[in-house]
Amino acid sequence: MLFNPPAKPLLIRSLMVLALATVSTVNSNLVHATTPNSTVPGTITLYGKTGDVSDPENDSNAHCVIEVLPGGTGRTVDYMLTNPASACFQLRVESISMENMPPATQVLLTDDYFCDTMLGNDYEPKLDPSTNKNFWIKLKTGAAGSILAEQSISALNKKGFLSNQAEGKVTKGIQLVDMAQSGSAQEMTHTLSCVRVTTSSNKDTKFGEYLSTGNQTWTDKWREGDEDHAPKKECNVGVMAGRFHYGDEQGDTRHLCTEFDRKVVIEKTPWSPMFRECGIPLTGRYNSDKGRYQDCNEADGVGWDNTEYRYFSCPVDEVMVGRGHAYQKYGDTDDTGADHGDENGRTDYRCAKLYEGVESESNRISVLPGPWSPGHTEDGSKGNGHWDTHNGEFTCAPNEVLVGRAHRGDEKNITRYQCAKLRLPAR
Repeated sequence: MLFNPPAKPLLIRSLMVLALATVSTVNSNLVHATTPNSTVPGTITLYGKTGDVSDPENDSNAHCVIEVLPGGTGRTVDYMLTNPASACFQLRVESISMENMPPATQVLLTDDYFCDTMLGNDYEPKLDPSTNKNFWIKLKTGAAGSILAEQSISALNKKGFLSNQAEGKVTKGIQLVDMAQSGSAQEMTHTLSCVRVTTSSNKDTKFGEYLSTGNQTWTDKWREGDEDHAPKKECNVGVMAGRFHYGDEQGDTRHLCTEFDRKVVIEKTPWSPMFRECGIPLTGRYNSDKGRYQDCNEADGVGWDNTEYRYFSCPVDEVMVGRGHAYQKYGDTDDTGADHGDENGRTDYRCAKLYEGVESESNRISVLPGPWSPGHTEDGSKGNGHWDTHNGEFTCAPNEVLVGRAHRGDEKNITRYQCAKLRLPAR
């Protein structure tokens, strides 16, 4: 996904991460576990604002682009706008357009963080919390090259083929298959949280076998809050398949690194943007001088019930190989303040592309993320009466690897993980 800021510069720092170098072009080169019937990617463009959307003088018009996998790949990909690595991170969406869409492609738009279609009754416009579950829209393309001229999300409210015009373009081949909303049209504006794109398969589509993991080794332990340790920790061999942490920032941390049952080339990509992993404080005030809301290390009264997770996931068809946390010894801080080695410190991740045998785009391995894990506390304690005590260890299921992690609050609050299966190139 590619983010294009408005012509007027925005005062956005680490809280408003808008781009990630590793998220470049999601094209046919990323899909070698299947055989596509097209090499030209379609695009979905989201338009909206950043910052305080309730401010009538907010002119931060911006957009981001999702590049769609080709038709015939038979893939489902979720684009979470709550992901700090997403180019659409914290874009408050007002409208959408599509270009050159592959045939028989389904697009689900929803204000649920995980693209779920269960509706709720809450509505909070300030920061679009996870409790906002007020609409979902299912679109489907017809022939190859379908176009959706820019249309407001709230205007997508009637089943049938769309026929709007905008900016000299005319919609063709786009059908609104189904939709539902629990509130007003206003509640569909600035609340889009997830886009799910499902490309079709056909008689020529081929799927590769699943890749099996091999030897697994825990790294040596270290303390994240100890200034004598380098903050960035990577697997020297293989990729991450688990993590151990028990206690506060002075507790021990280890990574589980896994190899594979055959030769796999690991191409590490640049580190993600840094962000405060203590979460998104729903009580944070908007700072007009900095052009952003307060971060979790700045806001008062951050607790269980008023803080949202920051859900980090690796880019499409990449897996996790490293994590950094607590940069208190380093001078490259941001406008949210200094690090202290605890939950208020900055976090970043490193991901990697995988290839079977030889580093070649034709040998690219596909990554198929699963659901997010249930939560557990970082310190192993019984959390808020809902989460049981545990020994601090999380491991993905057999033959799965780590692709995402989410956290909010301090060590007594909750961490979640996301694992993925791996599919070999189609032969």
